[in-house]
Amino acid sequence: MTMVQQSRWVIVTAPTDRGDDPRDQVLGALRVLRDRHPDTAFVTAVLGGSGTSVTVALDEAAASGATEVVVVSAQTVLDRKIDAWFRRVIGHWLRERGSDGPDVRLAGPLSGTDTYADLLDAAISGPTAAARTTTAPLTSPAWDEVPGFARHVLVCRGPRCSARGGPETAQTLDNALEARGLGDDDVLVTQTGCMFPCSQAPVVAVYPDNSWYAELRADRVQRFVDEHLVEGRPVTEWSGARRPSDTLEA
Repeated sequence: MTMVQQSRWVIVTAPTDRGDDPRDQVLGALRVLRDRHPDTAFVTAVLGGSGTSVTVALDEAAASGATEVVVVSAQTVLDRKIDAWFRRVIGHWLRERGSDGPDVRLAGPLSGTDTYADLLDAAISGPTAAARTTTAPLTSPAWDEVPGFARHVLVCRGPRCSARGGPETAQTLDNALEARGLGDDDVLVTQTGCMFPCSQAPVVAVYPDNSWYAELRADRVQRFVDEHLVEGRPVTEWSGARRPSDTLEA
């Protein structure tokens, strides 16, 4: 069998490995595109989470001898904040790499009502723009210290929580905090991997209060914010059952 030299790579990106676009949909589209473009390598990468990072995917493309890399967002609804972070990370990689590397280009956003594979195909086949090295750096004096937040809220985005309302809980929480004028210096929200117990999904924990919530669905978030995060009174009726630790003191 003759191996095809893949000098062109396409990296399909998502914010995390728990993004809004179903993984099966992305992988199914890539199978179609590999058949259409056998001379192109198609891979996925994420900005955060446990999947292959954007910089690792770029390293792999460079190591393979690729001469051109096209980066395209998997999101069908453009998030400008996420888009800016992708550009910043790619710009950082280019600065670190120097002139020794492939030509990295950015595809336009997905647009239209075609199949997912056709949307991606149109984006990578259309006009692309050269990635810039002049993007903002990944470090800043503003990020030298841990924010002075009063509470740290952990929203589980493991497989079961993600399937049972975790994304909606996280988005509703962000909206409710913004409406209250609360930022990272007040309440720091972090989306996590599996936190257990999965049967109580979606699960949310609050520290330093050591409070765990079971089935904190989107329709419960406003009361959770008002009573616990603003007034300091945990909503005990939604507390999740916890097993005592055998090794740590309470």
